[in-house]
Amino acid sequence: MSFLGVLFAFGALFGWATGDFFIQRTTRAVGITKSLFYIGLVGAVALLPFVYSEVIPSLSDRSQWPLLISVCVIVVLAAFSNFQGLKKGKLSVVLPLTGLELPVTIALTTFLGHEILSPHIYLLMGATAIGIFLTTIVSLRDFRGLRFESGTLFALGGAIGLGVTNYLVGQASRAYSPLFTLWLTHTVACLVAAALLYKTGILKPSLLLADLKKHTLIITLQSLLDNFAWLSYAYATTLIPIGIAATISESFIVVGTLFGVIFNKEKLKTHQIIGITIALAGVLALAAMAE
Repeated sequence: MSFLGVLFAFGALFGWATGDFFIQRTTRAVGITKSLFYIGLVGAVALLPFVYSEVIPSLSDRSQWPLLISVCVIVVLAAFSNFQGLKKGKLSVVLPLTGLELPVTIALTTFLGHEILSPHIYLLMGATAIGIFLTTIVSLRDFRGLRFESGTLFALGGAIGLGVTNYLVGQASRAYSPLFTLWLTHTVACLVAAALLYKTGILKPSLLLADLKKHTLIITLQSLLDNFAWLSYAYATTLIPIGIAATISESFIVVGTLFGVIFNKEKLKTHQIIGITIALAGVLALAAMAE
């Protein structure tokens, strides 16, 4: 297995762990749509000098349009759902739930990408799913009226969307280049967010500059770290199997959960702590066995 590919996967791990921490703060400070707009804008502008020569040739190849359209649509939908989960929920609950994207990614790479996995990996996936379930449930006393943590359903939808995104970004990065794939998806995300902001009358230079002036640090960090994470992941998928890249990078929930507990002072119930422990242990074991 490529050492450089593993290194890129760990880069994604770091970027997502820290990026989600600041995305949560940004969505709560300026809103979900603005948060996505800033991330997309940074990716669109920063990557354009490196891919401008690829844009016309790549978009001229109509045989790959279904892949490009699919990855752009799923990226936008998954981002909105995931950001909503981060905004409403506890970081220490939302991030372990995000671990569901791992089995989704692995299932897609197995059935569509034809990556063969060991039976032990599927057992670990089941254990991880149980841990995720325990983490998201507030009360275990009354199963007739289970109450889910705030943001759980959005995080669940985001996790499934991110799992599909992981697979599609990997395929697109192999068909084109990681830089072009990330530029295209983030440009589309930026344009969609801009359209929504324009429709609501919020897309005004004065308002955007006010946000940047008041929340400079968190907006900058969320935008740079999220772009760094996706770029690292995209490069990793071109060097190692998508499933392996996903299992390694998915360990970001370990760091992210610690951020939620330590910095946000989030309180969890005993069964949730057990669930987090099982989920994180399962993901880490998956990453180790994937080698």
